[in-house]
Amino acid sequence: MLTFALNQFGSSFATRERGQEMRETLLAMVDGDAPSGVVVDFSGVRHVSYSFADEFIGRLTSDDGPVFEVVQMTSSVARSIERARERRTLTTP
Repeated sequence: MLTFALNQFGSSFATRERGQEMRETLLAMVDGDAPSGVVVDFSGVRHVSYSFADEFIGRLTSDDGPVFEVVQMTSSVARSIERARERRTLTTP
């Protein structure tokens, strides 16, 4: 299992572009390893905007990517991530 520690890139994340960058970074790490799963560790991350969460986690949820788990989120980060997941689930055919 691969652990992707988001705090190595900062403690506050915003914008759809940054979400795309982090998703592409994660997928590049996974591409060569083919792990059984990925843990996205949010420890030390204080803020995540909805647009970032949607582009990073929401797209991972709706794409045919690796199985992943998110851990160590503050309640405000968890709200943004859950909202992104729910909206992606509702709009996925």
